[in-house]
Amino acid sequence: MNRVPTLGGYQLWSDLWIRSGWRVQQSTANGTVRLLDPAYRIAAKGSLEACLDAGQTQAPAAEGDRAVILLHGLGRGRIVMRRMEHALRKAGWTVANVGYPSLRRPLAYHVDAVRCIARALHQDGAHEIALVGHSLGGLVARMTAVHAGEDGWTLGRIVLVGSPAQGSAIAEALKDFPPFRAIAGECGRAVTPLHAIQVPVPATEIAIIAGGNGKNGYNPFLTGDNDGIVTVDETRLPGTESAFLLLPSTHTRLPMRHDTVAATLSFLETGHLLTQLQAGRS
Repeated sequence: MNRVPTLGGYQLWSDLWIRSGWRVQQSTANGTVRLLDPAYRIAAKGSLEACLDAGQTQAPAAEGDRAVILLHGLGRGRIVMRRMEHALRKAGWTVANVGYPSLRRPLAYHVDAVRCIARALHQDGAHEIALVGHSLGGLVARMTAVHAGEDGWTLGRIVLVGSPAQGSAIAEALKDFPPFRAIAGECGRAVTPLHAIQVPVPATEIAIIAGGNGKNGYNPFLTGDNDGIVTVDETRLPGTESAFLLLPSTHTRLPMRHDTVAATLSFLETGHLLTQLQAGRS
């Protein structure tokens, strides 16, 4: 068939299966399921079963036995994790850079989709699966991770990048504001303190990377150091985090910084958060 090009399905499509750049997606608008090739062209359409069968037939098997799932934040797309994706692939990791419609579906929906992707990576040969989540993606990562045992895959290390582990004061202030509720949907409520602190913390090594300026932060209306959206204190998991790193960054830029990428790769491979500059000094 002549493959029809697409834009890759940002916000309107949820990734349900990923292998070697191929992805099966479902529309949040009408439930349509499609298979995209690595150039984001439609290779098949139809039922979920038919698209999965087509993907397993056409997509080359992922090489390597270590995999990592990347999860962007609220209202963002997988492009913000692209630099991280390239660096991890270059280091030999099998990478699933997941797109999910964060403004259109609740947290549990996204967790179910990522669980399907994790099971597929395991079936393809991943011995261990790590997770990296930016902002809301960190909560999705944590909720996915606690199901690893029952889903049959081995959980690796986790990196949370600017993720509101303790909830967001901004989300709390805006939770009853109609425009915010209309735009952010159920996931906007998921990052309030009441809901965020209820997300389980999986039993594995967890690194926290936060943004701030080492002083009063980038947003004067927030208490303490912050990245403009999330405070440093809101990112912390006292008593359960294995490593912490503060970088001079705003919230949006944090997952795209070279030092964030370097520190993430270092932690996933060694259990230590080292930026390229720190590694050069050691």
